[in-house]
Amino acid sequence: MSLPSLASTYGPWLISLLLETILYGIGIAQTILYVQRRPTTDSWSVKGPVVIVTFLETVQISFFFSSTYYRFVQRFGEPPGDLIWSDSLQLLADYLTAFAVQMYSAWRIHILTSKADRMRRIFLVGTYLVILLAFVQISAGIAQTILSYQLRSFSKLGQTKATTTLQTAASLACDVVIMLLPCMFLALNKDRMERDETKKKMNSVMMNAVIRGMLTAASSAVTMILFLVYPDTYWFFLSLAPNSQLYMNCMLATLNMRQHNRDMASPNGEDGMELSQLSTGRSVVNSPVVFAGSGDEEETLPGTTTESAYPSTDCTATATA
Repeated sequence: MSLPSLASTYGPWLISLLLETILYGIGIAQTILYVQRRPTTDSWSVKGPVVIVTFLETVQISFFFSSTYYRFVQRFGEPPGDLIWSDSLQLLADYLTAFAVQMYSAWRIHILTSKADRMRRIFLVGTYLVILLAFVQISAGIAQTILSYQLRSFSKLGQTKATTTLQTAASLACDVVIMLLPCMFLALNKDRMERDETKKKMNSVMMNAVIRGMLTAASSAVTMILFLVYPDTYWFFLSLAPNSQLYMNCMLATLNMRQHNRDMASPNGEDGMELSQLSTGRSVVNSPVVFAGSGDEEETLPGTTTESAYPSTDCTATATA
């Protein structure tokens, strides 16, 4: 069997390295922005995932650079084809980042929809489905990492089609469900909101959820297609390598947009927006929408009363990470 050309191996490799480096730089900038602007109410349930994802992405790109140095410096002029330990570790860090963001999203979706009066069971099943798909994704990813380390050759990666297809398909399905659940919840409750500013805010959150969900889902889909259609090449790196950086940037962008969401919903400097008598099936709620809070507890305006708790739209923002 003839060796693959440089254009189909190291060409996509270098392009992937460029894309990943750019996205990692953007992610670090967003991390710094989060540290500078994070609300004081942010608990470790929010800060923890940020630390974990940033650490994993630093590990991932470090091993990618290590692997690149090995191929282009230590083995300069030799034909491509072998897999080394740093390849497997950067692949594992990629899968772990996706798993961390997906589990964080499942938790935020649960907080958002736990008190829904309509379709509560559907939202609960959807949350469990996200968790199940996330575990399938990481399990297949770990299996893929072990197999690739044992094979020690890019030319033999075709033997891992089953695990690669399972991992990318599970990740794709998980991202689609994460995208749909907050949109369904907001669409069900948007008609109860009287103020145009609040409706505008909800439309913005829904659009952001769709865009971010489509980015990560499309990345998984393209990886699966390129891996199956172009075997024995590195074309699948074009979407696989930047995939974890997309997860990182989507989560951090959602967290960093909370202040913008509050300003858009309260243009006159108000503390919150009134939800228009949302029925929970037990009582009528006159409760504000709070866009700046970040803790798990609900915030209310001074002088307002709430008969039944309703999740703040901070949950909406962070659920779409």
